[in-house]
Amino acid sequence: MNRLGLLQGRGGRGLLPEGFADAERAAKALERHRIELVYSSDQQRAVETARVIRSRLSLPRIRLSSALREMDYGKMSGRAETEVRRLCPLFRRDSTFVFPEGESFAHVQSRAFGWLDRILRRHSNGSLAVVSHGGWIRTLFAGLKGVPLNRCLEGTVAHGVVGRLDVTSSRGLHLKVASGVTIFPGGA
Repeated sequence: MNRLGLLQGRGGRGLLPEGFADAERAAKALERHRIELVYSSDQQRAVETARVIRSRLSLPRIRLSSALREMDYGKMSGRAETEVRRLCPLFRRDSTFVFPEGESFAHVQSRAFGWLDRILRRHSNGSLAVVSHGGWIRTLFAGLKGVPLNRCLEGTVAHGVVGRLDVTSSRGLHLKVASGVTIFPGGA
């Protein structure tokens, strides 16, 4: 769907060969960290990515979470972005715009922060790998960096990108955005 310029959201299939290559590169980048557990969206392409990471890092299992899913474009899923922009003029302009039978970027951000809050209560220390999706990542990173959500609507996250979120009692949350992530055009 990405190749065709279609909104994938919760649709789509598994990984293409280049997706597996991206997953291998991400796993390799994580080797130097002491990853203890992998969390993943329960969408097929994320699960396949998480399996590559789990296997390469010899981790016991993957914890799946629906809270890590990509944005739900509802009735616009599978349509060309140009068509969606015509049918939904507020798409990529207003973070509170809710897709017909779907959700908004604001909903995704709320879901992402809810998940993060639960994880921070469960894991007070250690390193986790998290496999999610571009829209989810952009909304979370925008909130963590204090970027107004409307400014991240045109952002991008390259496939297989690895970012880092450190949590310490002395510094709180510290986000290191990897190359391949543009939270909002004109700045990271």
